[in-house]
Amino acid sequence: MESITRRAFVGMVMFYAALSQSSAMMNTTRPRKRQSLEMIDIPHGIYRCGTDNGFWNEAPEHTVNLSHPYFIAAQPVTNHQFEMFDPSHGQYRGVYNTPAGDEDPVRCVTWQEAVSYCEWLSHSEGTHYRLPTEAEWEIAFTNQPHKLKGGREVENWCMDWYGPYMHTESTDPIGFKTGDSRVVRGGSWRAPEGSSDLPSVRTRLGALPDDRNPAVGFRVVKGHPLSSTPSTDRPVPIWAQDVSTTGCDWKASLQTSEPFFGTPIPYVLIPPGSNGPLFSHHNHDPALVSCRNGDLLAVWYTTVDETGRELNIAGARLRRGCSVWDSADLFWAVPGRDNHAPALWADEHGTLFHFNGIAAEGGWYDLALLLRISTDNGKTWTPARFLSPHYHHGNQAIPSPFRSSEGSIYLPCDASPLGQGGSLLHTSSDGGTSWSVLHKGADQSVFAPGGTGPWIAGIHSGIDQAADGSLVAVGRGDTIDGKLARSVSSDQGNSWHYSASPFPPIGGGQRPVLRRLLDGSLLLVSFTTGSMFRGADGKEFEGFGMFAALSMDGGTTWPYRRLLTDGVTRTLDGRGWTHDFTMDATHAEPAGYLAGLQTPDGMFHLISSGIYYHFNAAWIREARAVEL
Repeated sequence: MESITRRAFVGMVMFYAALSQSSAMMNTTRPRKRQSLEMIDIPHGIYRCGTDNGFWNEAPEHTVNLSHPYFIAAQPVTNHQFEMFDPSHGQYRGVYNTPAGDEDPVRCVTWQEAVSYCEWLSHSEGTHYRLPTEAEWEIAFTNQPHKLKGGREVENWCMDWYGPYMHTESTDPIGFKTGDSRVVRGGSWRAPEGSSDLPSVRTRLGALPDDRNPAVGFRVVKGHPLSSTPSTDRPVPIWAQDVSTTGCDWKASLQTSEPFFGTPIPYVLIPPGSNGPLFSHHNHDPALVSCRNGDLLAVWYTTVDETGRELNIAGARLRRGCSVWDSADLFWAVPGRDNHAPALWADEHGTLFHFNGIAAEGGWYDLALLLRISTDNGKTWTPARFLSPHYHHGNQAIPSPFRSSEGSIYLPCDASPLGQGGSLLHTSSDGGTSWSVLHKGADQSVFAPGGTGPWIAGIHSGIDQAADGSLVAVGRGDTIDGKLARSVSSDQGNSWHYSASPFPPIGGGQRPVLRRLLDGSLLLVSFTTGSMFRGADGKEFEGFGMFAALSMDGGTTWPYRRLLTDGVTRTLDGRGWTHDFTMDATHAEPAGYLAGLQTPDGMFHLISSGIYYHFNAAWIREARAVEL
């Protein structure tokens, strides 16, 4: 999220604008004619699928026995062909600047719509049509590449639920029993020949079944009905194994008045050299939640390139009473999509919410927004559903969700994909069933001292509700008077008043945390490139890096401020953009994307891009702030 390293959706337009443009092209009265499908004959036999020399999920190379011949369409279903089945789908022609001609491949088709088209075509033609299985698609494109058209224009839905390839030989495979994503195969219309973004014939992708992805269409198969039944169970990830169902009484291990600062430890435990589905190269942008059983669950993205289609969500659990995090494992991903920006939140009943952005292909410029829910301490999750299904700005989740005293849930999201431009709020007043966006599509606010506007000043904002009911936020960029911008709303986020905080601004590779504590005070964790601090002994010193500050008046004054270090000299790997750093008496972690929460025992838990911290408010109150 720090810089654009290759083309990332610059040509996209917001869905509703593109929709109105494309509606003029819609013609629901075009003459209906018999479908004309050129079909390629694929004989039954024994084939090799997958490869041991490609991307991680293309392995292992394995044997597939096809017991029946089949015919596969030489090209994807076109706009004209699909609109003979569903004339109303013409409203999607040209959205997101996609090709919109009669003979261009149809896009923005859900998996079920593709299946329904096949059923309609079967009835119309008097023979059996369906989507190809993943094995059928790959065998056709591996053995008949010159006869198949449109393989690089649009990705193709397949029948299977997505899952890892098995090592054993299989006959007529049709994938896993269940899943979040259906298999998608083929190239993308967005990527020109020779682009590194262009999937090869071996590349395995996925998409959510109800996604109207502008990169995804489909082609049909004619042949035998599928007779086998999926029988493959999925492996259970480490974070979902042996999860305690016992509630936690949250009895404090020490008096809340006794200062405590725990030893910082790594929580991103991924072996060096890992290259999928977890990547040791780049781990960043975490979220953190406390489970009803006393466990902590952390998630973050793991990737090679922040704009890459390999970007997955990793997860790890710190089990109640343990001092070491579990090894990381894959938490969630739609394969081949940039699964950008996770956020976690737990309601008062212990229900966990997982929010996540997702790109149509790669990059974070235009995202859709998803939600999953767990009622068993994060062991299992509901299928992902769209909160905001259209790919545009304003869906990059920030891990600062909260419920206000009025009962609404707030999820902040970056209003802009750039380094500044503000943050907006998604809200739900019915416990997370339905969602709306405050000031969606508003003009960018003018962030100035004493100014007002519809959005929070700064991206990656930390936000919570103060004891007086007002919403208070700080964010990166959009500085005011050279300071970290402070935004306050007294009308549930409908309008914001801007002022300068007393703290230095933050920049690339940094994200603050602002959380309301159990006693009503606000805790801010942010960064400085050099500020004066006072230690517990009362002596002043210049400190660098991450610090914590407490406010008892809704963020107006901050009488307590302390550098986040215990004074012990150690070198740690901050992951993300931080990498190795040395902590000592005057140096704390210099950067990182932060997420944090307070558990009912009074302990505050904080994660950066790679390090886990825990401390209490009494430890911060040992040090009075030095005037900034």
